[in-house]
Amino acid sequence: MTIYDPVWLLAATLVLLASCIRDDIQPCPPLQVMIDIQDKNYSNIDFVEQQTGLEHRIDETMSFRSYIQKLFYALYDLETGEIVMVRHLHEVTGDAAMATVYLPEDLPFGRYGLMVWGNINSEEGILADGRFDTYDLHTGSVEGYDVYMTADELLYDEWHYEYVVKLKRLKGKLIIQAEGFPDGIGWSQKVVSNVMGNVDYELHYSESEDVVTERTWGRTSSYVSYTYIAPSASESGSNVEAHLYDSPDMEEAVIALQPVTVTFSRNEITVLRYVYDADTGTTDAFILLDDGWNEIINLEN
Repeated sequence: MTIYDPVWLLAATLVLLASCIRDDIQPCPPLQVMIDIQDKNYSNIDFVEQQTGLEHRIDETMSFRSYIQKLFYALYDLETGEIVMVRHLHEVTGDAAMATVYLPEDLPFGRYGLMVWGNINSEEGILADGRFDTYDLHTGSVEGYDVYMTADELLYDEWHYEYVVKLKRLKGKLIIQAEGFPDGIGWSQKVVSNVMGNVDYELHYSESEDVVTERTWGRTSSYVSYTYIAPSASESGSNVEAHLYDSPDMEEAVIALQPVTVTFSRNEITVLRYVYDADTGTTDAFILLDDGWNEIINLEN
């Protein structure tokens, strides 16, 4: 039987412990945030493609900048509301699947809020006097862009320092298919009323506004238009009113279609079809619903 010397055991233990003690303290892991996209395709894209062929599902494995070309983001302290850093509107570069949020390396542990905007045309309205404000989704009452946003809370400490946030689409899309109209029609003006006008940094919609779009047909009897449109501002829906012209000055409408009421939703396609009857001079209006095409009303022009 081997006899162990207590002194030798103590010395060996001290050597072993010393080898496990770090000579220096490693820096805290930096906060790392990547930006992904939740809504690359519209929620009802497959149904719309099957029923109309007017819109098609896009590949969801392309680079981030294939969907989002411009980014703006800001980090703020959740407790104080103080804005910690801002990355101003910039072009997305590279072919990575996700975008990287560049944050200060000396950022202290804490709870933060991250606001990210994609595809906006201007920072105007997002920041005002060092505070967050609302963004106008249809600046100047025009359709604007396919805008994205996310607002996320981040806990940053020794155990929580890697995050992926996902951008959400803020508007829907209105597709209008016009068929059988007189060949002389070359221009149209569409007014969509009662849609959400603003959204804040916590993704709350507010206000109500009208959106006006003008299109050049090219003097053809059939035409398809696509418009980015915010959700309806109330449960009663939104009115869509269209006027058709044979002159670019668009002073006097050749055909003035009566308003139809539809409800727009975020990340959803709404499809309307107008079919002109040359014999009666009237137009039938249809909307694509879950059970197929439904006639809205026979419009007296």
